[in-house]
Amino acid sequence: MIAFSNTGTGFKGAISYVLKEHEKDLPLQQKPILIEQNNVWGTSTEMAKQMRFIADSNPKSSRPVLHIAFSFHKDENLGIDKSLKAMHLALQEIKFDREKNQYLLVKHNDTDVEHYHWIINKVDLESKNLDTGYIKNRLQVACDKVEKELKLRYTPGRTIIYDSESEKGYRFTKKEMPKNKVFLDKAPNISDTKQFVYDELVHVLSYLKNVEQLEPELSKKGIECKTTFNINGLSGVSFRYNQQAYKGSQIGIKAKDIVKSIKDNQILELKKHITSLNAFYKNIQNALKAIVNDYENGKPSPDFKLHFQKNEIKLEDENLFYKGYRISNKPLIQFRKSAETYVLGTIKDFEFKTHQYNDLMDQELEKVPLLFGREKILADNKKLLKEQQAAIKPKLKIKINRSSIPDYGKVFIKTIQEHKDKLSVLSATENKIIKTFTVDNSNTLIENKQKVTRRL
Repeated sequence: MIAFSNTGTGFKGAISYVLKEHEKDLPLQQKPILIEQNNVWGTSTEMAKQMRFIADSNPKSSRPVLHIAFSFHKDENLGIDKSLKAMHLALQEIKFDREKNQYLLVKHNDTDVEHYHWIINKVDLESKNLDTGYIKNRLQVACDKVEKELKLRYTPGRTIIYDSESEKGYRFTKKEMPKNKVFLDKAPNISDTKQFVYDELVHVLSYLKNVEQLEPELSKKGIECKTTFNINGLSGVSFRYNQQAYKGSQIGIKAKDIVKSIKDNQILELKKHITSLNAFYKNIQNALKAIVNDYENGKPSPDFKLHFQKNEIKLEDENLFYKGYRISNKPLIQFRKSAETYVLGTIKDFEFKTHQYNDLMDQELEKVPLLFGREKILADNKKLLKEQQAAIKPKLKIKINRSSIPDYGKVFIKTIQEHKDKLSVLSATENKIIKTFTVDNSNTLIENKQKVTRRL
């Protein structure tokens, strides 16, 4: 959960921006949705006039427009109810009163990142001004607190976090005090352009894992981006949109900030791969355990597909598939053939021995004559009794040879270790990233003709 904010003077420009009135050709599914509003109604012009009327009641408020953008990780999928709860809790931490302050809340749908925009009148209905001092720091603390309360996905890279044990309720993660960047431009078109570039850049940086993709990703929104590099990597960045050009420092996001975001994304992605691979391997083991249990309980043909499905794995013709990952199932096919042959043979042997046992136990003693053949029949009866008393009823005992069970351990361990090595390199370096980050499309390992692959 990430929150970005800035203050301004023009309600009309801010409202028009969040309603995307400047993008009239947006497809229906990408159009913004007005989620909530308080004490404002009508068109953007009418809402701006209503907010201005209240703002003018406090002449000391020179920048009455408060814009806050909340975004959630694209893999989190909270749903509207939980997202609203998270945002409301965060705004309570900065003393925002939903009943007293005019505001509108708009959800944007033009990216795969769930994000919302709040336009708030800092002057409430009682003419009191909302304190926005150190607002960026306070929002960082608020989001960190909400993440912990609602058990949301952890957001790395914060410079200040919630600390219940601290007297102030927060602590800095760095020694230096973070700067509180605010756009100070009075011209609405300049502020709007900067805000648009800033918001789109923030959204791109929430998922970007490769610095080379920065320019093409921003170009999708019509933003021209130029990057410069030195021997240490990305050294400078500038943007052009709406016939206006700005350096990264003028937008509020410098080259070092971009490098840090990409590095954090790379670390998060590597951790995600490691977690997924561990889960994949564990689920394979669980499915194989259930299959072996079926065999040893006398089932010659266990439902392989069902057992893997119960462990979130799809059994394909040539692979095992789990959440985008695939691994060859050839060892599994070989195991199935040998196991079924062994089990069927064991069952047939059991049935044959059971038949022999039943025949023996069903035999009755012969009647002993008084004279002729008496001794022989007595001897035969004695022998039969002895054999019946010594006979043991056969039991079906199937024990699958553990060495025949497919061992996927080596391939998973090696693949996971490769990701851990990359993670160690990233974690040990400052302001450096893997220039070409290829976990997604080259996540392969060949080991005894086995490989784990990641599907895009």
